[in-house]
Amino acid sequence: MLKNILVLSIVFSFTVLVLLAFQKKLPLLSFNKTTGIVRSQPTELAKTNNSGVQKINDIEIERLNLQKELQAEFDAIGTPNDVGFYYKNINGAYEIEINADRPFNPASTAKAFVVVEAFRQRRSGLVNFDSRVTIKKENVVPNELETADYQPLRAGVKATIRELVEAMITQSDNTAFNTLIDVLDRRNITITLRKLGLEASVVGEKLNLSDEQFSADASVTGRQQNRTTARDFGRLFTLLYEGKIDDSEEMLAIFKKQKYNDMIPKLLPTEVKIAHKTGFSSPNFHDGGIVYKPGDPFTLAIFTSENDPNIVARFAKICYFKSRDVLGENTTSRYGQFQEFIDQIKNLVKIN
Repeated sequence: MLKNILVLSIVFSFTVLVLLAFQKKLPLLSFNKTTGIVRSQPTELAKTNNSGVQKINDIEIERLNLQKELQAEFDAIGTPNDVGFYYKNINGAYEIEINADRPFNPASTAKAFVVVEAFRQRRSGLVNFDSRVTIKKENVVPNELETADYQPLRAGVKATIRELVEAMITQSDNTAFNTLIDVLDRRNITITLRKLGLEASVVGEKLNLSDEQFSADASVTGRQQNRTTARDFGRLFTLLYEGKIDDSEEMLAIFKKQKYNDMIPKLLPTEVKIAHKTGFSSPNFHDGGIVYKPGDPFTLAIFTSENDPNIVARFAKICYFKSRDVLGENTTSRYGQFQEFIDQIKNLVKIN
């Protein structure tokens, strides 16, 4: 009897300690299965103010916990250098960056940069969105995706600049992209990116051309390889969200109509609005934009060369719920540790 009371007292005491840690009142505890030793883990959650008194910052707690969850997912991938990640919590005004400056072939995410330049030239009176452009054969992509809802652009067809901009984003139409970088002059796109402070991004080549088309385009002035980073792409959408680029709302309205939603939106609640642009060209799968989580919006850009769009979806879900536990797997998060810790204590004292 006395032994049972003692065992229950031990379990109760440890439970209280873990609950306090769970509520951020104590550091997390770790249990070593081999030695049976319980140790506190440094949480790095406290900051010292001018008077020398340590105060816990709730936003910093959130940031550190989310970064730990994301790093665990990076470690689980096995080849973390193949992923570039940028997150900005808009309300909390904090960023999380992992390999954010690793350069990638942007694939169709480059189209987001073209939208910004098209609207800039409209404001400057250089283009009229209602003017019609004739689609040239050299810009028509041979393998453009055709669906029941969308017929690809053909040589000789006339389309307005507005139609090209919308098709380029919502349908990810490559022929529209190729036509627009001729109309706008690809050199202007990169110049505008530099003025916005996006130093690692370049738009200089057309997409999905045949070998013959590619050779013909190679000598065009301003042609260079497209590139970007998760940081640049995420910051572009942050600038749009904050209204620091003119016509931001009009541009975001187009990005919200994106029809390819098998990456960032895939594992998120269906009612959540997302303004984003995808890009995929095996092994590259990218997505970035703004997730309008009610009361907690955030900017997210995930670039991968892992040939797996599900990696992007998993990171997006972790960011939305701020935990790896939502992936339905045994993780090392604060929330998952609680039940695991209690189970370990029960096994240690052999309680059935």
